[in-house]
Amino acid sequence: MLEKNLEKYFKFSQFRAGQKEIIESILAGEDVVALMPTGGGKSLCYQLPAILSEKITIVISPLIALMKDQVDSLTVRGIPATFINSSLDINEIKKRIADIEKGTTKILYIAPERFASAEFRKLFSTLDISLFAVDEAHCVSQWGHDFRPDYLAIGQYIKSLKKRPSVAAFTATATPEVKDDIIARLDLQNPKVFIRGFDRPNIRFFAQCDLKPTQRLEEVLRIVKSLKGAGSGIVYAISRKDTETITKYLKSQDITARAYHAGMKAEMREKTQDDFMENRFKVIVATVAFGMGVDKADIRFVIHAGMPGSLEGYYQEAGRAGRDGEMAYCVLLHSKRDVITHKYFIRLDKQNMLAQGKSWQETDKILNIKYNRLEGILNYATANSCRRRIILEYFNDPDLHKQHQNCKGCDVCLNWKNTKIKKTTHSGQRIVRNKDELSDTILETTNLYKQDYTPEQIAKIRSLGVSTIFNHLTLWYLAGGELEFEKFVTAEEEQQILQALPQVGSAHLLSAIKAQLPASISYEQIRLVIAKRQKEK
Repeated sequence: MLEKNLEKYFKFSQFRAGQKEIIESILAGEDVVALMPTGGGKSLCYQLPAILSEKITIVISPLIALMKDQVDSLTVRGIPATFINSSLDINEIKKRIADIEKGTTKILYIAPERFASAEFRKLFSTLDISLFAVDEAHCVSQWGHDFRPDYLAIGQYIKSLKKRPSVAAFTATATPEVKDDIIARLDLQNPKVFIRGFDRPNIRFFAQCDLKPTQRLEEVLRIVKSLKGAGSGIVYAISRKDTETITKYLKSQDITARAYHAGMKAEMREKTQDDFMENRFKVIVATVAFGMGVDKADIRFVIHAGMPGSLEGYYQEAGRAGRDGEMAYCVLLHSKRDVITHKYFIRLDKQNMLAQGKSWQETDKILNIKYNRLEGILNYATANSCRRRIILEYFNDPDLHKQHQNCKGCDVCLNWKNTKIKKTTHSGQRIVRNKDELSDTILETTNLYKQDYTPEQIAKIRSLGVSTIFNHLTLWYLAGGELEFEKFVTAEEEQQILQALPQVGSAHLLSAIKAQLPASISYEQIRLVIAKRQKEK
């Protein structure tokens, strides 16, 4: 029965590991804690029960970007969902509240800060809620790496309801201590705890330590260039100044890059994020202000040009790579000054906590945790043993015993001296001879295409850029898929592209071909025409 609804609403033929058990517990009215890796399909675990319920589901989500992406994806599927947050004006909020009161909304996304509104608290107390889902639940724990004070009050809000719904807490990174803290602070009632293995087999982990600033900058460039054609990626830096420096350097070396940090105007941050989602540039260089809730599945690499303050933070940020299941690279570039910087931040935290009235005993307890976390990530960066195993041991992964001593997916186990990533061969159009060579992620796209979804709709559903969807369809077309070529390229556009090819001399030089054509003709159309020519040959 659940599989039929999965196919009906989400167009998937089967659940991912761990999803069905979580959904069954939620439907049975039980409280749940689910620890699943990034890309493991957490959102479906509360979305499907919400669809099957006659009542409304409330989802607590920390960032506006995450809400918008998920609501857009649900809307394309015909599922009535909405969000209320600070991006809306008062009239739009009133309109959405009216729809909620009419019972026409299945899923409502809100930030915990929304409860500061007396009007919303009044509405909230009247709702008949089937499920209260807390996403990024580690934010509720003071021992978590991304603690947010507004999350502390969630438990009290739930208690204010006339009838308590079932509560489900989801996170991708939580140590056993944080998991216990989540249960206590949300006042979960005999929760079922599901811990899916933290391993991400499609990710390759690399680290270099003790780099000087200039060396690190050069290494970022080398890695990005070595992955030319492999897709977009994120470079994380500790400070705003570093993001600007790295961006300027990459641009000077003909890499399309943009900076992203909290010091930028909101409109600029939003535009930068939207352009990154649509693959309009290759590299986003960001502080940790970018990332949580960014629902882009086809990120091919994450480079940390600055060591984070904890292994939890690192794994969450690194986990944004390869969520589509395809190969991805995560590289940590450590410098001795990183530790000095983080110790400075910890000293500032100490001053702030004491100024807020925390006792010396409580302050010391929190500081000790921060120092221990810093030691954990430093051990990871400087280790000569399997990096994947270090991560899984840190999170007390239940499947650790299944891991081989050689993971074949980190620089140590691969014995790659100086962590040199091999130069990829992604330039130009990859030739696929038959459909059996297509990956599962491409087949998911083509399955939706066969059901008459447009590339734009598929992109929303799958959390991918439209250009990535066109790339999937092109590879499928090359392998014999029945693509309606004329829908995407007119006869006139095809002739223009074909005429430009001999002038350039190589079908691999897409930029040179594009320069010969009208601005209205896209790279995706060029690739389709090249694919058609390859098929005809």
